[in-house]
Amino acid sequence: MAVRFGDDQVASVLSLLGHHTWKGKRWSESNVATARRTYSRHGQRRAAANPGILSLTQAPVDCAVSNKTIEKLVQNGILKMEEVVPRAPWEIRRCNLYAPPVSEILHRLRRTGKLVLQGAGAELQIALPIETTGDNNTRHHV
Repeated sequence: MAVRFGDDQVASVLSLLGHHTWKGKRWSESNVATARRTYSRHGQRRAAANPGILSLTQAPVDCAVSNKTIEKLVQNGILKMEEVVPRAPWEIRRCNLYAPPVSEILHRLRRTGKLVLQGAGAELQIALPIETTGDNNTRHHV
């Protein structure tokens, strides 16, 4: 985990998993940095950018859809999310986000305003409002 994530995220996961420092305290960013230096372990203060991996907040922005759309794709097993270790931040591979059938579903969503999941029942097909361009009041001005 230390290779991809920052000391702050490593500390958070260690604490969530119930691990304590050698002094019995909760892990902090500075504790992780000290342990890394003491034991000559690789890592970084802040998370390393990886263009092939997106967080749950980056994925919807990257493909211009809502968080709910990404959640629905994951819940229905269409889009795969991964965790490096338990309690680590969830990640989505960019190649999975732009591969069929996800890309086809997102293209249809942008075209029709409906999220239609292949093989899903009508209760999972969500109608989204479609923005209209132009001023609808122009017909009233002479």
